[in-house]
Amino acid sequence: MIRTSNRMRVNFCFTLFFFILSFSIKAQSFFGQPLQHIHDEKCAHTYFEKLQEEALGVYGSKDYFESWINGKIEEVAKSPRIQSRTQNDVRLIPVVVHVIHNGTPVGQGTNIPVSQIESQIRILNEDFRRQNLDRNQTPSEFLNIAADANIEFVLAKVDPRGLPTDGIVRVQGTKSVYDQTDAALISELSSWPQEDYLNMWVIPLQQPFIGYATFPVSDLPGLNFVPTQRELDGVTVDYRYFGEGGNAVAGSRGRTATHEVGHFLGLRHIWGDAQNPANGCDVDDFVEDTPNQQTANNSCRINNPIFSCGSRDMTENYMDYSPDACMNLFTQGQVNRMNAVLEFSPRRGSLINNFATQDPNPPGLDLSLERIINPQDLICENTIVPTLEILNRGTSPVTSAVIEIRLNGALIQSRNFTLNLAIGDMITVDFNPITLNGNGQDEFQAIITQVNGQESDENPTNNTLSSTPVLQAALSLPYSINLSTGTDNWLIRNPDSSLTWERISLPISGTSQNLMRIRNYDYEAQGALDFFISPSINLNDFPNAQLTFNMAHAPYNAAGFSDAMFIAVSTDCGNTFNILDAPYSKESFQLQTSDAIIEEFIPTSNAQFRREIVNLEAYNDFDNVRIAFIARNGYGNNIYLKDIEVLTEETYRYKLDLIRLLSPGPINNGTQSEEVLQVFNSGNLTVNSFTLDRQTNNSITQTLIGTGFNISPNESLNLEIDNSLNTNGTSRLSYEIKFPNFDQNPNNKSSLIQFNVRNTNTVTVPWRQNFNNSTVLEPWTSINVNSNQNSWEILPLQSETQNNLIRLRSDNASDENWVGSPIFNLSSSRQASIFYSLAASNQSPNTVFKIMGSLDGGVNYTELGRKTGDEINTLASGVVNPNTSTHFSREFIDLSSLAGSGRTNVRIAFVAENGSPSNDPIYIDDIELFLSANPDPVDPGLGNTIIYPNPARDVFNVTFNLRSNEQVNIQVISSTGAIVQDIDYPNTLNQTYTFSTQLFSKGVFIVKITSNSITETRKLIIH
Repeated sequence: MIRTSNRMRVNFCFTLFFFILSFSIKAQSFFGQPLQHIHDEKCAHTYFEKLQEEALGVYGSKDYFESWINGKIEEVAKSPRIQSRTQNDVRLIPVVVHVIHNGTPVGQGTNIPVSQIESQIRILNEDFRRQNLDRNQTPSEFLNIAADANIEFVLAKVDPRGLPTDGIVRVQGTKSVYDQTDAALISELSSWPQEDYLNMWVIPLQQPFIGYATFPVSDLPGLNFVPTQRELDGVTVDYRYFGEGGNAVAGSRGRTATHEVGHFLGLRHIWGDAQNPANGCDVDDFVEDTPNQQTANNSCRINNPIFSCGSRDMTENYMDYSPDACMNLFTQGQVNRMNAVLEFSPRRGSLINNFATQDPNPPGLDLSLERIINPQDLICENTIVPTLEILNRGTSPVTSAVIEIRLNGALIQSRNFTLNLAIGDMITVDFNPITLNGNGQDEFQAIITQVNGQESDENPTNNTLSSTPVLQAALSLPYSINLSTGTDNWLIRNPDSSLTWERISLPISGTSQNLMRIRNYDYEAQGALDFFISPSINLNDFPNAQLTFNMAHAPYNAAGFSDAMFIAVSTDCGNTFNILDAPYSKESFQLQTSDAIIEEFIPTSNAQFRREIVNLEAYNDFDNVRIAFIARNGYGNNIYLKDIEVLTEETYRYKLDLIRLLSPGPINNGTQSEEVLQVFNSGNLTVNSFTLDRQTNNSITQTLIGTGFNISPNESLNLEIDNSLNTNGTSRLSYEIKFPNFDQNPNNKSSLIQFNVRNTNTVTVPWRQNFNNSTVLEPWTSINVNSNQNSWEILPLQSETQNNLIRLRSDNASDENWVGSPIFNLSSSRQASIFYSLAASNQSPNTVFKIMGSLDGGVNYTELGRKTGDEINTLASGVVNPNTSTHFSREFIDLSSLAGSGRTNVRIAFVAENGSPSNDPIYIDDIELFLSANPDPVDPGLGNTIIYPNPARDVFNVTFNLRSNEQVNIQVISSTGAIVQDIDYPNTLNQTYTFSTQLFSKGVFIVKITSNSITETRKLIIH
């Protein structure tokens, strides 16, 4: 929310993907025994959390999923039908293993042998059916909850085309090693439909990772059709940890895949993934019968079990990080979670006992027309070479076929092709060139008329295909769509012949405007895709072209109804658009430009639209591309487009910059409840949403989403987020702000790294700090905010023994360097000030030296004084010599704004920033706090005291300048020897105590001053 201080509160939204890390990947010998496969690792959610966060938002969050699955577990428990099925019927899941290798022969290196794959399937079946030979190693206290999941796995018997398969696909990869950022690439190399197969990718995985898996989602409407999530859905394992034998490491027993399939079926790590191990016992895995566990285990201690959280750790559970040889059970509670997922979760229940688990029964003679390669519905020139793709789907070899092509029913060509196709073989066939009108009125048709000399095969339904070719004029840039009479030669592709994109006119902000709309509000075909496709565009001459438009969408105000829109670019005349790699992919809250409503959304104001931009630089090598607006229906609410333009250069830009961490201050006492970041809009469009990544020290990166505010260009906003600083000493905070307005163009990120130190030291007031007799800054502290390198340091002087000062060298003068005092209490004084000695020379014009003050121990600071450039210099020419006292300037700062009732946590800091490496050092010495604000105080000399004025009329003062804080006693004695005043003053250092003469008669008095270091008697005359 936005607060009066122009701050915005940002809340967390977590997402769920799982990674396994390993730092011991080679089989080695230890005391004569093979080194076991030890999971010396932790879960690295960072990358995949972001992907699923962007795809699902709150519906992909941990809290949301757990709320959903708890309800489903209860539903299963109450349903005798479901319980009977889960307990009595073996649930068989088809697996396709994609071996992504480096070009080595089968059986060598990354191209693992079939025996290794078969061993992994066997191990999965043993582990999930509790038929593993090491089940006798389950501790007695866990025997009554160890469970058979009644789940088995089989290598797929039928491929996505309906043809027989062994369930193994071997593909030579494009890289020698892959990391977590390559998940989409791996899926593109080889992937079968995730609704029908458990995809397992076996790859050379970048250490320290050895495997990862996607987590299931709920079955609410609108959550089943997330392309990025769907394409990545499955399990990935490093080839050295897949199964056993073959090319697996000696210690592998195939439990990495068991662990990852557990994630795939809804299980969490048994210790609950606490971000801070100290809080591990407060976080669990949402399974009743698994004991709470403080952190992951990576050792196997059967005879000397590990205890935490008041009970024995279940190190034998497949969802811990124990060595493979130690793992041996799932619990009944974990099985209950898997049951709920298999019953209700998308892309999980559809796997059970489906067609791919059954032996195929292909026809004998079946030649299929699979695809018209050319001409498709969109063409780039009138004269084309008809090209078809044909496939033998039958068991009988195909030796010949007669195929004819027709145009508007009239025979154009007929060819007899000599073939040699076994079952599953595919080939392309060409015809002589033909010329088409390209006006969209021609129907091109391809027909198989004979197979192996027979008039028809056993399946004539796949013997005919057709297309309607269209040739369009190219757009001239800059281009602005004209919707006044039609769609301006843009094409609408409506695969289901239902609701689709349509041109309408609406009154917007009092003016009738032409728009494109898709009515998802009444569109019941969830997951349907509808295309609005541009004419061809030549980007060769415009290397930085930009697509821009205004879009309006109000989500349907109920959970699960999530629409999506993609903007994809085709380089084959618009016949195919790759949604997975679309440069624009938004849904749900990312699309939202207006408040969610139950009613049909019909915009009435320009304020309900948001400028969207897609930079086309990545396609500037192509002279013929098409752009498609692709709507994916989630039965939610309407989407509107207007002002579609293709500009010759990147004109619009979303950009937020992270300026600084305002709170807590770089030196603080750790009492903050939040972190406050200053954000600046450096783009040229108003921003009202973004995502923010934060990592504190070595913790897991957290992703936060901010919405519901407006930052105009060249304006700043202070963002409040929950505090993550919980450790003493120095901490590293890393932030990255990105996706302003959920813009997905590159180069819209901004990063900030800041170091922060907790200092709870205190000092009695008044105080003096000259850094003598010490080699460390304590109780003061310093920090280089930007790099934690070479900040203020103590420097011994050569002129006096044991006389030090502090120095800021020029090494990191451009960084922000702080040196801060301990905390002190000014609640007993209405005034305060400090004096300090400063020496500097040759400071660059941009160098800033300032004094900061805090009322809350350093959580928040205000500026008390500032010098820049030449103002900092205390020497007009030459270089300062810190051993020369005349090179120093005595400076004064009024601290009265920090003094008064309740001011108990005061701190000051000296800051130097924006300097240059050519700067000379800056020196500070003799910092002294006074409980007064007199810029020209009386100085009796170190170790002395003075009474003034003397003689006195209205008041007289006793001023001290002691070497350290002492308790002082002041007695005023009359000429008769009577003691008329006798007062103790604790913590006296440099104070001035004032007495009113009205308390005394006129005459001569004796003032006796006593402390540990002085005993003085002075004559005082009062007129």
